[in-house]
Order: sequence, then C-alpha cells, then structure tokens
Amino acid sequence: MSEAGAGTKTKWLVYLGISVLLVGAVVSGFLLRLEQAEANKVPPGVSVRGLDMSNWEREQVEEKLEELAQDLSTQEVSVVFEDQTRTVSLEELGFTVNVNDTLDQVFTPRDHSLLQQWKAYFQPANREIALSVWLDKDKLALILNPMLNSIERPATDASFKIEDGEVLLIPDQKGRKVNYEQIYNDLVQAIRNGKELKIALKTDELEAGTTLQEIEALKINGKIGEFTTYFDGENTNRRMNIKLAADKINNLMLKPGQEFSFNQTVGARTAAAGFRPARVIVGNEFDEALGGGICQVSTTLYNAILLANLTLVERHNHSLAVSYVPLGRDAAVAWDLLDFKFKNTLPGHAYLRTNTGRNYITVQVYGETKTKQDVTIRSWVTETVEADPIIKEDSSLAPGEETVVDAGYKGFKAQAERIIRDNGEIVGREALPASRYYPKAKIIHVGPSEEKAMSKEEVNSSIEEKPDHSKKEQEQKQEEYVQTEF
Repeated sequence: MSEAGAGTKTKWLVYLGISVLLVGAVVSGFLLRLEQAEANKVPPGVSVRGLDMSNWEREQVEEKLEELAQDLSTQEVSVVFEDQTRTVSLEELGFTVNVNDTLDQVFTPRDHSLLQQWKAYFQPANREIALSVWLDKDKLALILNPMLNSIERPATDASFKIEDGEVLLIPDQKGRKVNYEQIYNDLVQAIRNGKELKIALKTDELEAGTTLQEIEALKINGKIGEFTTYFDGENTNRRMNIKLAADKINNLMLKPGQEFSFNQTVGARTAAAGFRPARVIVGNEFDEALGGGICQVSTTLYNAILLANLTLVERHNHSLAVSYVPLGRDAAVAWDLLDFKFKNTLPGHAYLRTNTGRNYITVQVYGETKTKQDVTIRSWVTETVEADPIIKEDSSLAPGEETVVDAGYKGFKAQAERIIRDNGEIVGREALPASRYYPKAKIIHVGPSEEKAMSKEEVNSSIEEKPDHSKKEQEQKQEEYVQTEF
C-alpha cells in the first residue's frame, strides 16, 4: 500500500474514534440529566387517580396526596345487598393514605434499562399509579354487623322428627356468610382507582353437614314396633329409676348390623349415676337395692324389638315371676352379670324412642316400613311348680290353730314364640328362649296338737326331715341370679 493510502486510512480511524467519544459524552450527559430529572420530578406520563403528575416536583406530589387523603376521608361508602344499603364515611372505617408508599411508586420508573429510559423520555407512556390506602378491617366488620346479622345464617343440617307417631323429614338449608375479605378488597380497589364507592356485598354459600338425601338413606320412615308396660306411679324411687334408664335409650340410633347392649347403654346402677334404692330380686328373694325397676325398661324394650322383628342376641328371664308382662316375655338384667342384647338386622337404621309417664313406659322402634312384617308374640305356661309348704309349730298359738306367715308363690315354666304373617298367612315361627320361674314355699305356723302328744322337739325334727326340693333348686340358681333389677 502507498504512503498516501495509509495516511488516509489513519485519518478515518482518528475521525471515527473522536465521533464515538463525542456520542458517548452526549449519551452519558443525557442519562445523567435523565437520572437527575427522575430523582426530582415525576417521570412523564405518570398519573394518580386520573390526575397527570408528569414533571411534578416531589413536594407538589406529596402535598397533593395529603390533600387527596383529606378529601377522600369525608366521602361516603355505600354497601348494598338486595334491598338493604349501609352508608358510612371512609373516616369511620379508619381510612388512611400511605403517602410515602405512593410517592415511591410515582418516582420509580417502570423499567430501569437504558433503552427503555431513553424511549420513555422521548415517547412517554401513560402509567396510572394506584393510591396506597389502608382500612381498618375490625371497624369495617363492626359497622357492617347490624346489616350482616340479617344476611348471614348458618347452614342447617337435614333431620327428622316424630310427631304423633309419624316421621317428618326436615330438609337441609344452605347457610350464607358474608365475605369480609372480598368487601375489603373491592372497597380498596374502588378508592385506589377513583371509582364509585358503592360496593355490592358478596356472600359465600355454606353447605350443610347432613343433607336430606343422607337422612332419607337412613330408611327411617315409620313406626315398626311398640310396646307399653305399667307400674305403680306412687313408688317414687322405682319410677325415677325407670325414667333414668329409659332416657338413656331414648333417641338411640342403630346402624344396620349394629348390636345393642342394655348394660353398656344404661351403665352401672350407682348412686352417682342417679339411681335410687328400690325393689330387686336377690337370690330368688325380693329385696331393696340401687336401680330397682329398670328390668321393666329392658322388658318393655325386649317386647318392642321383637315386634319390630329385630334379632335377639341375649335375654334372660327373672328367677321369680313378674306381673307387668306375660310369663315368658320378660328380660332380666343385672350389672356385669345379665345383659339384654339385640342386633339391628333391618336394611336401614333403627331408631329407638322411649316415653315414660307417671305409671307407664312405652318403647317405640322406627325404621323402614316398606319391609315391615306383621309380627305377633305368643307365650304360654308349660308347667306350674309348687313348693311343699313349710309347717312350723308355734307355741304362742292355741292347739289346732294355724296362721299363714308367708303365702309364698307358685313357680312356672313358660315358652314363647314370634310369629310372622304375610297377608294374614303365617310365613314364619321363631322359638324364643324358654323361661323358668322358681316357686316360694308357703310358711304356716300351727299351735300344739292335743291329739298327738308329741314334744316340741319331735315336731321340729319331723319338719326338718321333710325335703325341700324348691329350696335346693333356688340355691343352685343363686349364683346365676345374684341380683336383678326387677
């Protein structure tokens, strides 16, 4: 290359370097001035609540924001729900404007890149800054409470009730709860964006815990069994024991396949549990003990579940005959010894209801009436058992005179069965557990006999040698029937 050509190239390189330096200096100076402008003035195109603040000084913006906060605090807010309206001022809601936070947003560029800042300087884009505001949520809830109390309601579970022996289904009802968070957010947004301060109140729907479909699935739609027994209403302790035990059974629901235990349901017969002393059977004798009378509850329940065609699991008869139910149809219970159990073998749930009056107790069983069968209970005495009388000489009586000290009572053996009919025709018979009730010997006191010159010792010896089969049988049973609550 010639010396002239090399010189020309060098000159051009010098000119290019100088140009680059000049452009760099211009750009640097521009960016410096741009940063200084941004630090002291609002960037072009920035507005707050529709007010253009381009190139405003910081003091101007701060003064305007404080003025805006003062004006807004006097404005009223309308909260509307259907035909109800609640109007309050923003000041009542603890309204404040966070001036510093809003200032920071106003003076902060959207994009910090050099290219975007250059572009924004020559072609400013509109940017709306949301006013930074705060409301007191507690005050909002307190002020709206009178209005919300008439709007909110809890969800109501579906259920059923019994009226005059009929099952009435009560549908579930959805609840309604005001969405406080949504009210707060909508109100804040309206204030920030300068919109009308009229908020449509929103509610959340609450679902019921139990639906009507779930209640219908229980298959409790009518009465399928009922039985009543009577007692002496003047015997207060016995009456109170009966009511206490019956109340523990009342409203009890049994699932399909679930087993019922009388002892587990009623619990121990203690004074702490509220039971009182009344007549019971102890070792084939009548006595007084806590819980006397509750066997009448188990007996009444036994007959009700038989008529409802539930399945018997465990049942015991009393060792002595009772008067409130036909022989062979009683159910004796004794805590930790004798229980009464049955199982719900219906296709749906079984629901137990008890009603105790002054001199009666009724047990009702409710369930699926579509599968209800015509059930009757038949019981009969198969044998009457009498104990040999016990005769004792009583020197206080005149010769030939006698008096009955204890009338005793007869014993019985009984059978029972459940008969099922369909359209009047017997379609099934079920033998129920047999029953045996022990007798008690009559005790007779007699005066000395003139015709038989027998010493007192001979009379007594003669009496003692006479076998007492009834007593022997009672002793054999005594362990089994330690105490029943009659």
